[in-house]
Amino acid sequence: MKKKDKLLLVFLGFLVVVAFVGGQLWNSYKDFTKEKWVNYEGNSRQAIVDNFFDRTIVNDLSEEELVEYLGEPDQRKEAEMLYYLGTPKGLFGDREGEEEFLSFTFIDGKVTGVSKVSASAMAE
Repeated sequence: MKKKDKLLLVFLGFLVVVAFVGGQLWNSYKDFTKEKWVNYEGNSRQAIVDNFFDRTIVNDLSEEELVEYLGEPDQRKEAEMLYYLGTPKGLFGDREGEEEFLSFTFIDGKVTGVSKVSASAMAE
């Protein structure tokens, strides 16, 4: 094998290792933990909320069980618990837009629905 071919193979191997390590770091950034949720900064909840729903079936959870997962809500209404999410993320970072909340609705003390709600929709 020529020296040029060996260098190319070494370079490609290095790229594979960098891509793998970078992917692992990126995935750990998006992993949901209660600590990350409770101690959020800015829009960090936007990054982990999908992972929370991938691992958790929320329908039929009680209010107490939901608080065990997510901590105390940022706002409570009669049959609703709201958690601040921040502004939505775009392809190249945070989008200019309204802040969002995660809204859990309850009937008879059990979660019956969940949705993202903009701050302006909450004011109505």
